[in-house]
Amino acid sequence: MLDARKSFRADDPLRALGLQARSQAMDDSRREAIAARLLAGDAPEAILGDLVREGFPIQAVTDEIDAARAHPYLKAAGLLQAQLAKRDWLLEARAKLERMGSNEVPRRDRLSPEQFFADHYTTLTPVVLTGLTDHWPGRQWSLDVLAAKVGNPEIEVQMEREGDPDFEMNSIRHKRRMRWRDVLEMLAADPDTNDFYVTANNSGLNRKALDPLWRDVGDLPGYLGKSHLGDGFFWMGPRGTVTPWHHDLTQNLLVNMVGVKRVAMVSPAETHRMRNHRHCFSRFGADAALADVPPQQRPRVLTVEIGPGDILFIPVGWWHHVTAPTLTIGMSFTNFVWDNDFTSFYTTEGAL
Repeated sequence: MLDARKSFRADDPLRALGLQARSQAMDDSRREAIAARLLAGDAPEAILGDLVREGFPIQAVTDEIDAARAHPYLKAAGLLQAQLAKRDWLLEARAKLERMGSNEVPRRDRLSPEQFFADHYTTLTPVVLTGLTDHWPGRQWSLDVLAAKVGNPEIEVQMEREGDPDFEMNSIRHKRRMRWRDVLEMLAADPDTNDFYVTANNSGLNRKALDPLWRDVGDLPGYLGKSHLGDGFFWMGPRGTVTPWHHDLTQNLLVNMVGVKRVAMVSPAETHRMRNHRHCFSRFGADAALADVPPQQRPRVLTVEIGPGDILFIPVGWWHHVTAPTLTIGMSFTNFVWDNDFTSFYTTEGAL
């Protein structure tokens, strides 16, 4: 039991403050905060002192802390927390071993599907695949070619992103409809901006409108099911576009057709360092280098550039941040020939 008399000296101003405190109701939000701090390992005396400073009577706070510490719900939560700490330890052990390895994402030319499956798909190891798209007609794309092939249908674009720090989480709000050639004209001006981007979040309307482009997309036999309208996601944007830190819920192939993308990546073993606050997103947002994070709290960041024809394998759960130093056009695919279902047992959406 917490002894409030031992928490403050006789001449401590907080003691007088607590004895003379105005009466405040201890609502459930305060009780939740007390429980969270106890579970986080904060000393009861520290919690008591903070609440007394806010004007709560010493005895009332003491009673609440004692009640929380004795409550079976908190004891059960403490057990779950210990189990989570054990899991975090295992992840930290994995992260420590990963840090002993290379800081480079490997590049492998014309890798066979069987070797890719053994070395990367089942081990969650990123890789840049080269030499697999040389025969694709889409490697000849340019803005003029895209205008001639597609015509001028209405498409969906992410717009007005720069005014919203959470533009990716709020992607639905940024959907706008434009004519295809208006978008190409904007790109032809070569702006350096993150304000507009054709992304996977716009694929519903764009799948049909951009059907002619998918005829220029070849197959990846042994890797993917046969490419067709419903299989991939189209990306096109100016230099300066940013996709903030997040992780996907599937294995992913990012195929770069035009331009250069720069991708920063963090292993899922370091998720506890990624400040995951909502679904698959990170509070780090658009901060690729994580330079402001203290070294002891900073995850290991792998950085890789992919050029025309390169394919980056982004394993499920790997955090990634993407920027474009040039205009870029590409696709992403998830229709592997191997099992790629990791969403059916993803249960934290909405709770986190």
